[in-house]
Amino acid sequence: MSRLNEHIRALAHGIGARGSTTEEERKASVYCLHQLRGMELNPVLDTFNSARSAWWPAAAFWGCMLISGILFQLRTTLLTTAGIAIALVALGSILLELQFRHNPIRALLPTGQSQNVWVRIDPSETPATHVALVAHLDTHRTPLVFSSDGWVRMFEKLVPIGMAFAVLQILVMASSLILALPLLRWIALLPTAIAIGMLALMLQADRTPYSPGAGANDNASGVAVALEIAEQLSRQPLAHTAVWIVLTGCEEVGSYGAQDFLQRHASELDGGVWLTLDNIGSRDGVPVYLTQETFLTTAKSDPELLRMAHEISAARPDLRAHEIKMKGAYTDGALGAKHGLRVLTFESHNKAGMLSDWHRHSDTVENVSLACTEATSELVRLLLARIDAGI
Repeated sequence: MSRLNEHIRALAHGIGARGSTTEEERKASVYCLHQLRGMELNPVLDTFNSARSAWWPAAAFWGCMLISGILFQLRTTLLTTAGIAIALVALGSILLELQFRHNPIRALLPTGQSQNVWVRIDPSETPATHVALVAHLDTHRTPLVFSSDGWVRMFEKLVPIGMAFAVLQILVMASSLILALPLLRWIALLPTAIAIGMLALMLQADRTPYSPGAGANDNASGVAVALEIAEQLSRQPLAHTAVWIVLTGCEEVGSYGAQDFLQRHASELDGGVWLTLDNIGSRDGVPVYLTQETFLTTAKSDPELLRMAHEISAARPDLRAHEIKMKGAYTDGALGAKHGLRVLTFESHNKAGMLSDWHRHSDTVENVSLACTEATSELVRLLLARIDAGI
């Protein structure tokens, strides 16, 4: 059994579903800690507080929009004003949440303890630059909105449509303070109905289980490659590049682990490189690297890193790697960009251009493409060599 497959099985089968802030996520970090120590490295475990759910902030937002809509229908100026205030705070909070920033909703939601595991592998000579190789340890729930490719595509459209109707609700309510038009209350029923539907989807999502034995592609595959490269570098470090292996907790609930690591260590990375590994073993998939990722704002990949990835892909057509743009989702790469680092993120897409088994019960070891995972590992290894040679 290859070391990659061994790590993936240990995380997905041996430990199982690794929900954010759960005991299983902690066990995954301990597994990685022991693996890195076995390479005669000196890894560090940093603890931090994180949200427990990716869905609670959105549920709180839609709940506030529903309350706001109900207050408006009670037909008093005072309650309408209160409804507008609630809606504005909720909208501002969710926009900040989508930018991975603190906001009033975060302050109200329960948190739990998580942890990052990281180690710095120094070069054989004086370090001239730093590269962080990042993969998240936690796994997601299995909500209805991720249950099929069709649902994923529809959900990508539902979110911006729902946000547009939330803005419409605020505008209608504000207009009613100036214009006494009964029609406005009828118009407001539509965004209120949408708030009910979106709230139901958020609550359903948060009640779904972490699938036993899942999280193999997302993201045991990425962690396995990070550990494999750490083992290679422990035996033969780069000449001029310090490589940080960073295994983060709580990516699935808003990249809290990446944020905590960067708050502590961004200055030490000194404007260096942030390479993210996420879902790199898609069934029937091939390696892809992101030119940009758009959640609310867009995080663009570093042009020089993209040039290197293009050149490697051209020289090694057997890897079948190519570039894509990603929208409607995020990776820990967005946090690297937020902190001013040079980012490039690696994923894998199947023939339909999707992540295979994303947030589904079927994300198991049996459905991971080891060939795709190995190709990504080779792509990253060659990129590290190019970064080091270019100094």
